[in-house]
Amino acid sequence: HGATPFSRHHLATCVAEHIAQEALELMASAAARTIGSWLELAGRVQQVASAGSFDLHGIGRRGLRESSDGPASAQAALRTFGEPEASVRVVLYRDNHAWCPYCRKVWMQLEEKRIPYRVEKVSMNCYGDKSRAFLAKTPQGLLPAVELDGRFYKDSTAIMQLIEKSFPEKRRLMPASGLELDAAQRLLSLERDLFGAWLHWLRGEESSRARSSFERAMDATDAALAARGGPFFMGTELLLPDIAFVSTLDQIAASVLYYKGIRVKGGHWPHINAWFAAMDGVESYRASEGDFHTHAHDLPPQIGGCIASQMEEQRAIAAEIDGIAGSWSLPLPPLTAESLEPGRESPTDELEAAHALVHCHRGILKSTGVGEAADLLYRYVAAALIDAAEEPQKTPRRPVPECADPEAAAAALRWTRDRISVPRDMSFPAARKLRAYLNWAADAIDPRKGWHGVPLPVGNRRDTDPARFAVAAHDWRWHPGEAVLLATLAPGADSLLNFPGWSAMAGPSLAAAVDTWKEQSR
Repeated sequence: HGATPFSRHHLATCVAEHIAQEALELMASAAARTIGSWLELAGRVQQVASAGSFDLHGIGRRGLRESSDGPASAQAALRTFGEPEASVRVVLYRDNHAWCPYCRKVWMQLEEKRIPYRVEKVSMNCYGDKSRAFLAKTPQGLLPAVELDGRFYKDSTAIMQLIEKSFPEKRRLMPASGLELDAAQRLLSLERDLFGAWLHWLRGEESSRARSSFERAMDATDAALAARGGPFFMGTELLLPDIAFVSTLDQIAASVLYYKGIRVKGGHWPHINAWFAAMDGVESYRASEGDFHTHAHDLPPQIGGCIASQMEEQRAIAAEIDGIAGSWSLPLPPLTAESLEPGRESPTDELEAAHALVHCHRGILKSTGVGEAADLLYRYVAAALIDAAEEPQKTPRRPVPECADPEAAAAALRWTRDRISVPRDMSFPAARKLRAYLNWAADAIDPRKGWHGVPLPVGNRRDTDPARFAVAAHDWRWHPGEAVLLATLAPGADSLLNFPGWSAMAGPSLAAAVDTWKEQSR
């Protein structure tokens, strides 16, 4: 028809490419239908949890923002411990990611004393900007901070003393006076000595002298635990000295292993090992506990860097914690008390990981910079995790779906894999499973040899800025048919649909979808 003539070969090539593209789109569409939408996956999570009696929000799990009572949680925005909401006198300002060790001390103290409180989350300088409202209260922006009866306080030590003094009717965590108080004060000084020796070796000086100083401080800590028979610092009851030591010993266990190659959990300090075992039975400890990978990479920007020993054993251990040595490859070895990072696993781990991924998928997709191009692969990972919770399997049985840009999609999966944070996102056992499943899917569509990913920065962690994950209400898109699933599969959703003010909570597109479904169902 007058167009530029093409050779038969060129025409055949164009037709073949067009057919291949259409076939790929058809396969992707078929895979998407098999995997299901995000709302269908949410329904599957709830169904499997109910059928298997899995407690997704139990002790040490991700928890709920609305968990005002019951197990402690990094997600909780309000804690009332069964008391009326009007009884709340405390607002705790702590960091978004649950990285701040000083915030953790106050958080655990409030939990152990069962003092009702609200949570306001604020970014640390190393990963985000603080709000103007918070800086108006404290221009330096230091965390933690609390408001008690409308008055603003900062500095964790002063805050903890204030809380003990202001709530005499609650459980006492410090002796009132006498020799016991003196002993508790000496333990608090010992924690500062240990902190200083550890920090000097970790960031200040890689030398035998610095190591010896650290080991002497650890020996003194172990001896202090032994002096009263343990397992806690003051004997058989957890008190404020234990809470003071929590963040320091947890960060030591992660960082000294990662950067120096020396094991602390399961190491040669027997009374410290017994203390860790006892703390594992404390609800507030497990709710606020990070994992080795999170601590190893949240510390450098907080303290100005960490010095690795560069010994062969240290490099091997760091590679295992980072998943570079195949430690995030399926099938995963059993997680036990003897593992490099001790723990225990259950089928709930996969379901907790799937639940977190489904719940946060829009922010996750936004943070990667790839967005919808990787959506199907993230849904695949969620579906595979749910499959494994339903029926334990060594590797995912469903085939990995094709995608238009496998390298970009794999890069997105790996970006998320390396930035899962414990306890902000989920428990350590669940994070371990999610990292492995993301790794599996990425390698399946982009099977280059060796480790691939974007190295975590050390100067700052703006790669985890909460603003990267923020999703505006108008970004939410729902199909009308998904409203049916919401009503039939998600517990309590049927009552939500009938709640008069629900449209403002759900966002315009989902509200419109539900209204459409209601109209059609009549």
